[in-house]
Amino acid sequence: MQEPRLNGEIQILDIRSRDAARQLADQIVKGLDAPFNKKILPIQIQYDEVGLLLFDKFCSETPEYYVYGVEMEMLKEHGDEMVQLMHNHTGNAIVPGEAMIELGAGSLRKTSHLLRALSDMLPISSPVPPVTYFALDLHGNELRRTLTEIHNSDIGPFLSGKVETKGLWGTYENGFEFVLAGGLGSSDERGGSTPLSRATSGANTMSTTCLGRPPIHFVFLGGTIGLFHRGEDAQFLRSIPLRPGDTLLLALSHHNKREEFERAYNDPKDLNIAFTMNALDAAGKALGSPGLFDRDNWEFFNRYDDEKRCIEGFYKCLRSHEIRPPGYNRSVQFLQGELVQLTVSTKYTESDISTLFADARLQPIQHWVDSTNRHSLWLLERLPIVAENSPSA
Repeated sequence: MQEPRLNGEIQILDIRSRDAARQLADQIVKGLDAPFNKKILPIQIQYDEVGLLLFDKFCSETPEYYVYGVEMEMLKEHGDEMVQLMHNHTGNAIVPGEAMIELGAGSLRKTSHLLRALSDMLPISSPVPPVTYFALDLHGNELRRTLTEIHNSDIGPFLSGKVETKGLWGTYENGFEFVLAGGLGSSDERGGSTPLSRATSGANTMSTTCLGRPPIHFVFLGGTIGLFHRGEDAQFLRSIPLRPGDTLLLALSHHNKREEFERAYNDPKDLNIAFTMNALDAAGKALGSPGLFDRDNWEFFNRYDDEKRCIEGFYKCLRSHEIRPPGYNRSVQFLQGELVQLTVSTKYTESDISTLFADARLQPIQHWVDSTNRHSLWLLERLPIVAENSPSA
């Protein structure tokens, strides 16, 4: 991976692969080069700079989409407890040099409760803040905007000298590679240059002294894990570089009434439609031709799959046509009535949750459920690495 690049006054580390733009374009073309009704667009295409703003508007202004509200409720009410439990293995104390990394940080409004709780654990400010919060997201300008807003908000003074904030500009995979490569700090500070297998092998205790590096606390809110198909969700969670002493705060949307999901994703203001239709523009831009996908050729709809327990989102082709992606020696044919899948939003029963954690080699520390029992937050840790290497694993 390339060396991180800094951008602007707010520290944004550009950790993207050098050929990230080409990789995304290839992924789009590959997904469209499929048979009738099997075409897909990569879900990350929704979250361009415009898409992030539209998604935030949808989440915060759509009461029917309950996820934002119930997570805000839980973090506001239990944020202090969550942060305290993150530090069970360090004597309920912050270790200088520790980090919090949020995957898909978004607006940071919900996260502000965790940041305030972290700052409250520190009695005094220091010239070098003991904790660094890293917001990981796909667009540098949005990272700069949201981190600036948090500093200019009421919480800003509480973070000063206690919690430093930085942006990580890249994909989840870029972020994990950055962590494993020791990008969060020097080897003396975090043990980052030590291979993961050596850092965790034979560790039967979670103590910082034993491991010789501060903990990392990953945060994955919004029920975003549901954007993965079943099986892929556990695979993704396994890829998070959790080590003994690290934690993961994970949000999960529960399996509830079908009618409730349909209201949530088909809001009366059509804010979700605006968000998803923007993805067509974003796909064109990623291919080097902003108007490549004519919106008049498409409509978007969601449907609930009872067997899969998920909401799936599709573009429906309204008239047969073809496109020619620039730089690719091929055309893509779309037939009237053809479906192109963009989204999936998986919901979880109690049994699904148990299976997910078992497959991802995670064990719960504590969990919180919202007052309507539609959503939960789970504080998790990785099962010891020795269990993975045992004959029965």
